[in-house]
Amino acid sequence: MPAMSNYLKMGCLAILPLLFLNISLQAQVNCSSKDGLRACGLGDSHTLDYEIEPKEILFTTRSLWGNLTLPYDIEISPLTGSTFSLFSNSGEQLDINLTFRANDGEIQSLTPGNTSNFFTGTGDDAETYLIIELVTNQVPSSSSYSASFEMTLNNYFFIFNTGTETVAFDIVLNVEPNIVIRNLGDVNLGNSGTLFGQPIEDREDFCIGGKGFSSYTVNLSSINGSTGGNGNSAYELTGSNETISYAVAFSDNLASNTGIVPGNLGDVPGSFTRTTDEDCLVDNARVYISIAPVDWQSAQEPIYTDVLTVTVSSQ
Repeated sequence: MPAMSNYLKMGCLAILPLLFLNISLQAQVNCSSKDGLRACGLGDSHTLDYEIEPKEILFTTRSLWGNLTLPYDIEISPLTGSTFSLFSNSGEQLDINLTFRANDGEIQSLTPGNTSNFFTGTGDDAETYLIIELVTNQVPSSSSYSASFEMTLNNYFFIFNTGTETVAFDIVLNVEPNIVIRNLGDVNLGNSGTLFGQPIEDREDFCIGGKGFSSYTVNLSSINGSTGGNGNSAYELTGSNETISYAVAFSDNLASNTGIVPGNLGDVPGSFTRTTDEDCLVDNARVYISIAPVDWQSAQEPIYTDVLTVTVSSQ
């Protein structure tokens, strides 16, 4: 009987002195000033994820004049253009909305270059948020967007302005590119109704969509043909003992009756513009399939099959 061994996994517990940090002390990192009116943690580059909601920038504000806490307002201005927008390297514009949430929970939507209503000041560095929301019906065509902004804070003693503070900051939005194919189904070819001497033809409509890219390429490969297997022709249907060659073409224009024929490796020449998002609510692409008369008229078997693979790659 083989010997049995027992293994004991042991861990070490280190006892460390506890450090109690006041939030207001932490918040003093990267402050706009040491004065009573200031923002801390905003003057930097803030990278956000397209997929994450809500998109927020956490920072702190305080509004003092001597020992008095004073109400304050804010104003955010874009340093490029006149709207709240982010831009890709290609110049594509992605519009955003900005909302400010004060330490007491009051929320106010902001407009470019206009001052907000008053917020309640605090003597401590109190947590506040800048909330970034994408304007609806926009599908990003790039993987990264950014822009620079400037926030100005003003506090008041009654109607008198007692202080002004300005903070510059950047917003970066990263988009993970994703491309999808939807609604691609089987194609049942048959010679019923096809006149002798005419090709057998059919087509399949489907959708290509996504986000984070502007264009895509297409490859069409046959599991039996030379584009994806060991066939003699690029695209082949196989029966029990024989094969039938067929031709394919691709189009991103459903109003057209013709497509682009792929090369020897199945790559469709050129690239195509993405026109919809990942939901793919409407078909926007088509594959044409045809069998020449000389091929189908000499067929000796009743059933031939193949798997045609459509591969799309974002650019």
